[in-house]
Amino acid sequence: MLSIFRQYTFDDSFEQVFVSGKFLKEYQIALTFASDYDDNGVPTNGVFRPTWDTTKVTPESITRFKTEHQDVNIKVYISIGNRGSRFPFKPQDNKSWISNATKSLTSLIKSEEYDLQVDGLDVLYESIDASPSDFVECVGELITNLKEASLVREVSISPSFALNKEYYACLYDVSRLSINWVDYQFQNEVSSVFAPDTLVKRYNELVNEFYPKKKLFAGYSAENEDWGTLSPIVFFLGGMDILKKRRGPGVSIHYHNYYAEPPHKE
Repeated sequence: MLSIFRQYTFDDSFEQVFVSGKFLKEYQIALTFASDYDDNGVPTNGVFRPTWDTTKVTPESITRFKTEHQDVNIKVYISIGNRGSRFPFKPQDNKSWISNATKSLTSLIKSEEYDLQVDGLDVLYESIDASPSDFVECVGELITNLKEASLVREVSISPSFALNKEYYACLYDVSRLSINWVDYQFQNEVSSVFAPDTLVKRYNELVNEFYPKKKLFAGYSAENEDWGTLSPIVFFLGGMDILKKRRGPGVSIHYHNYYAEPPHKE
């Protein structure tokens, strides 16, 4: 069963994960988050900065991890967005947000200081304080700019229930040729997922209504507060069904201890 596994991480905890080419063809490190808010929580209108632990996520740690796992394709994503209700997507002006976001992420990706060998951009906003049209315009243009400049080879979007239909599905419709993966966050379902069959059913509904199966990941959070919606055992059994029987391309996990402190969740 060769699939893609993505770990959302704030630090270098990816170095402690068992990775083997016998089970995986690709391992994605998604760094959380690049944020357009300053240290005081004031929005900076698209001027993104890293909020992951830059003392632990270093060029050396990324290179070391890739060297130690040469039988697996290792990719690094920068995830823009937020968890919970803090730091929502909230552009002050679409044109300036697009310009600022393009410039700041270009600098971050090309930075000699960070030099993270970035392969992709992930968009994971759990809260949005803007209209669907503003979200689609801003993020869609950002994706186009980064791809056309060959700054990233891949782009993923990571929707959840509350924002999927009005925001992310519309973004996908406009930018489907530029979006390589859709990492749906099942821990944010409106009602609890108590059985593996329910998870698989929901996955199939997403395929039928919104996204092609060849692009659709099953996303999960192993943070303790999310277990009430989706427990580890339910996700494991349902996820294995999605990978093996439905031929889904991959899964992702937020680990319950990946934050040194939880700056993006309330």
